[in-house]
Amino acid sequence: MIGDRMRLAVGGLLALAAILCSRDALADRFDLIQKRGVLIAGVKSDYPPFGMLDANGRLVGFEPDLAAELARRLGVRLQLLAVSSTNRLQKLQDGAVDVVVATLGDTPQRRQIATLVEPSYYASGATVVTPPNKHLSSWADLRGKKVCATQGAYFNRPMAQRFLLDLQVFNGTRDTRLALRDGRCVAWLYDDTGIVGILADAELRNYETPLPSMMTSPWAIALAASERGSRLERAVSDAVADWHRRGSLIAIEQRWGVRPSQFLVDMGELWTRQQPDGSLLCGRLANGNWPPECRNKSLLSSDEVHGMQRFGLLLKEHAGLDVTIIHDAYDRGLFLNGLWISLQLMASCIVGSLAVGCLGALAAEAGFPLLNAFVRLTAALGRMTPPLLLIYLIFFGVGHIIVSRFGWTFDGVAIAVACLSTYTGCAIVSALLDASAVLKDQQPGFSLRWRTLAQALRLAYAPVVASLINVVKATGMASVIAVPELISAATAIIAEQGNSAVMMNVLMVTYFVLVLIVVQFFNLLERKILQRAQR
Repeated sequence: MIGDRMRLAVGGLLALAAILCSRDALADRFDLIQKRGVLIAGVKSDYPPFGMLDANGRLVGFEPDLAAELARRLGVRLQLLAVSSTNRLQKLQDGAVDVVVATLGDTPQRRQIATLVEPSYYASGATVVTPPNKHLSSWADLRGKKVCATQGAYFNRPMAQRFLLDLQVFNGTRDTRLALRDGRCVAWLYDDTGIVGILADAELRNYETPLPSMMTSPWAIALAASERGSRLERAVSDAVADWHRRGSLIAIEQRWGVRPSQFLVDMGELWTRQQPDGSLLCGRLANGNWPPECRNKSLLSSDEVHGMQRFGLLLKEHAGLDVTIIHDAYDRGLFLNGLWISLQLMASCIVGSLAVGCLGALAAEAGFPLLNAFVRLTAALGRMTPPLLLIYLIFFGVGHIIVSRFGWTFDGVAIAVACLSTYTGCAIVSALLDASAVLKDQQPGFSLRWRTLAQALRLAYAPVVASLINVVKATGMASVIAVPELISAATAIIAEQGNSAVMMNVLMVTYFVLVLIVVQFFNLLERKILQRAQR
């Protein structure tokens, strides 16, 4: 009897526990906020104007305004809690806050520990602040110049590599600001949203941000990881989408004097775009998700896309190969543009090298001893000078003198073609002069002229073609002066995506195919020449 009573008691306790657990499971964060009547939002207090303390010690700014709008939509009061970059996600995990609106970049790594709401509400990138009247129109204008930077910024190294910046790195923003003010550098490379607060300083009020932002990263409102797919995520997501459609974010941006963001303009256009039937492009699908066209492209899976993008994401998910030039339209366009510029460089260098080589050999054989000695000496010096050194000498040495004294600027592509053509052309001059010497021994009275140039070229065909193949491979040197060819494009993609192993292999295969095509072309040309000579 006692044993039966014990069993009944234990069974009742287990049933009660099951009921309580089921109630807790059903009571998500949305219910908790409604019952509490308060939304607790984590915002920054040290990142003006996005989050800061006013004269009365209250948290104010762009993101506190967003939190207030969220609370209004949920029909509850707002309580703000200051968070930092190091503890904001921990506060979510601990349940100390319901949402975090604190300049949080949306990355795959952060998505593993929190629910990051789409669409993104803002974005930041790297740009520069400069003293007035520096007349910068493009990032290329900063090549080789001293640029101040703050230690620890994720974009320092890739931006320096991509645009050949001479970075002067300081420990903190105060030291960097003083260095800029004292003229130790022409610009300060910094986060574009952080620059807003810097320009509020009276000393830097007339300074400018003349260049577009690079390496842009979207910001997301964060919820606890357990809220993925919850009613709270849906409510916050709908709110952000509505802000983009109504232009509310742009209005808040203007209220706080934030520099107009192209990201918000683009998102406003995207989220108000209509389909042919009049419905919104960015409306929820039957499964409750946003269409792939309206989501962060870097966070899509292969199940959500089609065509080449699906193939690229399948490679990434199942083979671990992040070939972004397949599944990312921007990277693909960047790479194809680099390929097109490389093809132009290759064709121009082949033509330029032949022109320099043929004209140089003809000049040496023109019958003027001084001209002959000058051409031979120049050809020898040209062959011994590394082409990379020649490019640097012309671009940064002679080019700097010309720009500083006369204000003339030269296109990097033209300088690369001229230097590489000169280097290879000098090798072709030597090959043609050697061929001319052999022909003189074989044919008494032979002299190198326009009408006999073809004979010399046929005899010197092998070394000439070898030189031209080498210049095709050497066109990648143009990347050192920021010509956006293949190597430069691949480096830019690696800087953004971090897929160095994949892109280096793609680059190697691409160059192998290009060189193979050039070799086959010259082999075909050689056969045509031999066939014509035998007739």
